[in-house]
Amino acid sequence: MKFLTMFRDSANELKSPRCLATTGILSALYIVLNAYVMLPLGETLRITFGYLALAVIGMLYGPVVTVLAAIPCDIFAALLNPNYAMNLAWVPNRMLEGLIYGVFLYGLMKTSNKNSTLNAIVFALKIIIARLIVVVLCYFIINSFLTLIVFSPASAAGQSFWVWAWVRSGVKSISQFPIDMILLFALLPIINTAYHRALRGFGRERKNT
Repeated sequence: MKFLTMFRDSANELKSPRCLATTGILSALYIVLNAYVMLPLGETLRITFGYLALAVIGMLYGPVVTVLAAIPCDIFAALLNPNYAMNLAWVPNRMLEGLIYGVFLYGLMKTSNKNSTLNAIVFALKIIIARLIVVVLCYFIINSFLTLIVFSPASAAGQSFWVWAWVRSGVKSISQFPIDMILLFALLPIINTAYHRALRGFGRERKNT
């Protein structure tokens, strides 16, 4: 029941102008990070940092908002990147990534300071699990499969899918994972605290007017 309530609460966030404005800003940040801030590692592989913005949307507004935001995020990031052709086949995978972040991160650390240590541990574990699922399912398996189907790279000739996928992105994913964790652990709690502090301040201002 709590799982279904999460989706209802996330859908209700769409009624808030603050949610729409913040999601728009974070979506623009995602597009910039994915289109222009990247490290190319070959013909069809690159390291990008747009996932940080998507994770923040998931943390603040939940799975429904993040899934919807992932659609224009992926499309415009591809359109603005001159090195990669736009292909709608990747959009559902980006939506799945947003769903994972929203399900695991939404509503965390909203409670008071009571049991704050426990909350921090749960928050850290959910960040690790969410990112691990994204890396394995969305990047390693689905992205590799789509790349194989759409581009038919010569490097895949004569190899099984799993061997080729491991050579293509397995080592890269393992190497990048600690960096992902450092960035997520550093940014998400700070953004979460600043956001809810701003909400409390806004609420006090409304009461005084």
